[in-house]
Amino acid sequence: MKNTEPSKNSAVKNEQELIYHFCELIRQDPDLDWSAFQQWHDKSAHVSLQLDSRRLEYEVAFKLKPSIPDLERTCLKNNKQNTLLVAPSLSNRVIQFCKESKLSCIDLNGRAWIRAEGILVDRGALPGRSFGYQLEPQKVFAGKSVRMIRSLMTERDRVWTQAELVKRTHLSSGMVSRLMNHFVSQSYLEKLSPREYQIRDFDGLLEEWNDADGINARCTTSFYAGPVGGFASVAQSLQNWSEQEEVGIAFTQWFAAYERHPYTEPVVCSAYVEHLPDVQTLEAMGLRQVWEGGKVWLHVPKENGLFLETQKCGELTLATDSQIYIDLKNTRLRGPEGAQALREWKGFCRNEV
Repeated sequence: MKNTEPSKNSAVKNEQELIYHFCELIRQDPDLDWSAFQQWHDKSAHVSLQLDSRRLEYEVAFKLKPSIPDLERTCLKNNKQNTLLVAPSLSNRVIQFCKESKLSCIDLNGRAWIRAEGILVDRGALPGRSFGYQLEPQKVFAGKSVRMIRSLMTERDRVWTQAELVKRTHLSSGMVSRLMNHFVSQSYLEKLSPREYQIRDFDGLLEEWNDADGINARCTTSFYAGPVGGFASVAQSLQNWSEQEEVGIAFTQWFAAYERHPYTEPVVCSAYVEHLPDVQTLEAMGLRQVWEGGKVWLHVPKENGLFLETQKCGELTLATDSQIYIDLKNTRLRGPEGAQALREWKGFCRNEV
């Protein structure tokens, strides 16, 4: 194996930088034997790859921001078997598209999928490399960016405008615009007109959000032993407290899924709250804090945008269907089973009761 240089990190600004870093990558690639990169006056670029006794020749297609609609229009209409897509960073979504389309690709982080007759290279990112396109939004499934996904999924069949999403998410118009362009490029959203957008791949967007999410990373959770009996009285007490103290609340997981679409009896009553009730309030509710387990879980999120999108079910305030699904899917106690039942319900993310 070749020796690779120390870690590489860069926000690529233009195609010239992309070409430069690609040349550096293939020069020091620890696993793959590339020939020298060649670019001719007609701007066509070529590179070859030696795999044992086979030599693969590729015309290189440089894309700063790989867009699935653009790849469908360009690379797939050309001789895709002899095309190598090169980008600063390839998302899971684009990688999957390339696999399904049998389009070879590689990014500056070393992540590669190369297919030829009798040959398959499927490599993850190389250690110590962190490249990306400067104008591409980062961590779209974390932090404030999730506000937009959550809003889009409140009504999965709705046609949205950028102005509506700016108002609902409290994000800047610039950030909303960048996120919408990103989701269009990944084929999650479809641009119907200069101002109108609609979810194109609801299931794909939901699953990628689910795969990227981790409630323990974005929340601090406290556990409580509750009074004997059902959860209805505890939930109503928490709801009353939130309204009296003007504290954000959104019930989630088992209890919220049952309220939305009864499937199995809830095993835990859990809710997001802006902050925890004080000791006197907890005592009045009959709640006693425990180190783990318990029948009541209160999640305090680090990013309060979650409270911008909630829904009413009777007198209770619930998280959105998509948020309930993700919170339930990634837990135990038959959580995945309950999440799937909620997702298969015809009213899921359609504001039906």
